[in-house]
Amino acid sequence: MIKGRANDKGGETYGKGGGATDKGGEPLIKEGGPIVWCGTASHQLSATALLPSPDGSRHPLDVYEFAEEDLPGSPGRRSASRGLWECLIGCRHKVDQQLARRRVEQGLRLYNQHKQQAAVRKWRSALKRIRKRDDKFALLGYLYQAYMDWGKYREALEFAHRQLGLAEEADSPNLRAEAYLNLARAHERLGGLERALAYARHSLYNECDQCRTAGHVHLTVGSVYLELAGFCKALEAFQHAHKIAQGIQDPALELQVYVGLSELFGRLQDADKSARYAAKAYDLSRSLQLGDLNSRHHRAALLQMASALRKQGELGDAHDYCSEATRLALVSGDQATYARSIRIMGDIYRKKSEINKAYRQYESAMGSAAGMGDRLCQMEAMDGAARCLEALRLQQKICNCRPLEFNTRLLEVASSVGAKLLVRTVRVRLSRIYQSLGDEEQQAVHERLAQCLEEELELQCGACNLPFGLDSDSLEALPCSHILHARCAHDILKRRDKKKKRLCPDCHRSVSSRLYLYCDDPHNMNQHRSTFSLASLSLRASSLTLNSHQATSSV
Repeated sequence: MIKGRANDKGGETYGKGGGATDKGGEPLIKEGGPIVWCGTASHQLSATALLPSPDGSRHPLDVYEFAEEDLPGSPGRRSASRGLWECLIGCRHKVDQQLARRRVEQGLRLYNQHKQQAAVRKWRSALKRIRKRDDKFALLGYLYQAYMDWGKYREALEFAHRQLGLAEEADSPNLRAEAYLNLARAHERLGGLERALAYARHSLYNECDQCRTAGHVHLTVGSVYLELAGFCKALEAFQHAHKIAQGIQDPALELQVYVGLSELFGRLQDADKSARYAAKAYDLSRSLQLGDLNSRHHRAALLQMASALRKQGELGDAHDYCSEATRLALVSGDQATYARSIRIMGDIYRKKSEINKAYRQYESAMGSAAGMGDRLCQMEAMDGAARCLEALRLQQKICNCRPLEFNTRLLEVASSVGAKLLVRTVRVRLSRIYQSLGDEEQQAVHERLAQCLEEELELQCGACNLPFGLDSDSLEALPCSHILHARCAHDILKRRDKKKKRLCPDCHRSVSSRLYLYCDDPHNMNQHRSTFSLASLSLRASSLTLNSHQATSSV
């Protein structure tokens, strides 16, 4: 440090007041001037303190004595240099973080403009620089969703695992819950349903009951049980998700719940209730901003409308909805939605008895799903192709060999995934083929196994003990998540006798209302569909073939 003592060379002194004075007491550098005494760093002097003296004599600093620690190479000097270097490094890190955050924001804008590849390049570049744990976790979530939309589920799994690592480092239950949820969703699409359920349970252990993440976990659990044919458990999970969506006022989550409920009743052959829930989902999707990341929910609602209308026999409207969903999937690069849309288009063509067109759609869907590793979509497309082959077999246009081979492969896939309802359907189909071949032994085996599956699935009404879900019927769901025939549920609800209480026949809980989830108006389907211009859909669909090549190349 500069010592505060007299120097006999020039007669100048450095007084207690902090100012250098001459013999006359006039300050050379006035107190409160640019010199700031902060430690030992002489480099902190401002540039005005280094100006030459007015009379041309030596600069005041030339006559000061320096302490030993201020000399070059001294330990104090080295610590001062190190402090300067650390300061520069800190400034560089701050600049890097600001640039990284700016790239993340640019990526979000590009993604909303359907420029997914450019957005992902921005995000990957930012990922190398970003340091803050929460920002990095959120950025990994953006990359995860982008790769999920592309159908690259294994790459998405890597981002989810990295999120889990960050959550463990932070020991944050909220971050851990979100990471486990992302792992569950990816494994669901890859066909690992049991593993998806395990990750979903881990997510619920780390999350509160009334938040958006918990709602999405219940939604994922419902979707998994839907594939496993655990319809009552799926309905219970959807109920939990709907309650959370209503509580936090999240229309996107509520939309996905309605899509799940529509799919549930569609698989149980209640086409009317499936269409009502699909219409509710579509109505919510139109209120969302289609330019943001929630646009994928709009595509899901369109596809569910197409599927529900196809089951009702309204094939023209179903075709329009499906075409619009296909167009939007191509524009946005959503491979998962694209594969599902062409599979549903195959269902529509098959319903029109255009078997050759339908089979080509199923083949295309199987190829896209196989490329993504989406075993659920691949399995559904295989089932559609098997139905086409069965129709051709019954028309005696092909022999029994090809349907037999194809259904045997489908049985293996469905069994490995755990889709019990589809396994039961395939076994019934195989029993008929073996009956045509005259193989009574194999026919009996498949009939017996199909009967065992029906009993295992418990698709029986608790009130009348008759089966449901195997043929077209009208169903009702009670608040306790048990499903009955609509006529049986109405008989229970009409009871006014105290001796015969309104109880669920399965769990004996009191029944006070029905689970309609605000879809109790049976006449609102026409109103929902009338708000959507099917003519505009047809016009938009006409541009599909023009844009498909360009959009596919962008994927």
